Amino acid sequence: MSTKKLKLGTRGSLLARTQSGHVAAAVAELLGQPLEQAIEEVIVRTEGDDSTIPLNESKTPGLFVNALRDALLDGRVDFIVHSFKDLPSAGVPGITLAAVPVREDLHDVLVSRDGLTLAQLPQGAVVGTSSPRRSAKLLFARPDLVIRPIRGNVDTRIAKVRSGEYDATVLAAAGMKRIGRFEEGSEILGLDVLLPAPAQGALAVECRSDDAQTLQLLARLNNTDARLVTTAERAILIGVAATCSTAVGAVAEYADGELTVSAELSDPVPAEDGTGIEFERFSISAPISIDLDSPEALSQAHQLGMYVASQLMATELGKRVAAGIASERGNA
Repeated sequence: MSTKKLKLGTRGSLLARTQSGHVAAAVAELLGQPLEQAIEEVIVRTEGDDSTIPLNESKTPGLFVNALRDALLDGRVDFIVHSFKDLPSAGVPGITLAAVPVREDLHDVLVSRDGLTLAQLPQGAVVGTSSPRRSAKLLFARPDLVIRPIRGNVDTRIAKVRSGEYDATVLAAAGMKRIGRFEEGSEILGLDVLLPAPAQGALAVECRSDDAQTLQLLARLNNTDARLVTTAERAILIGVAATCSTAVGAVAEYADGELTVSAELSDPVPAEDGTGIEFERFSISAPISIDLDSPEALSQAHQLGMYVASQLMATELGKRVAAGIASERGNA
């Protein structure tokens, strides 16, 4: 491997730099060099950092990743690190997913001003989230809640709760753990309450497809199980043709030779007939007995995720969601 420093592109937020820093440290260890000699951090400002539009109303996929990918393609950086759940489902020519490191906690966490759980929040409590997935299932559990959009990083969102601007918000456990604020959570929301976003808690490490040397190095960071389950989860995004306003959650687990994939599709707008939020959940398991590092195993995981998506989209709710996605794309 070349002795020149590798340039790591990252957003400037505390969470992004912390996540990228973990990967940078692991790469430096692989190289057998001190971090400061092995890696140069390059801060890249993205459209998502400047936009004030609620994330679910954005017409631009990949608000937080496009600028990073541009920096990679034009050679300003050698590799980039993302929260995997932020990546659009479509790939980019010239860029390869080099590794999915060990996955952090995939759950969502409620952060409330008074340390209250979801069940304990007062009638009409204001909960900040711009996620259609979180909005839908929060309203399913507590139809009386008032959901309002919220922007900002983990620190900013927690501060908005502490100040009384919101009674609560929902954050990814992984991000809170990575920046040392997990203990401020009021309740870990179980998977029976809220399925995570596909690939939530996982990181994606990308580099240029023609940079064989860097690809080979970064591939050593890959965690087989994390790559397998996130492949299945993200296939659901593809199968649903999800946009930023699609309320979809997914989780996959590999154990005892079987891959289990579960997904949930919701309508984030309560039904006009007063029946509230509608959602559909589907789950399936299938054996995977071949080498989990092989392309065949990843293909099977992808196909299983696509099958789960097809079952969701075959429902009446799925058909309505599909029509809404088509209309949204047509008006973009």
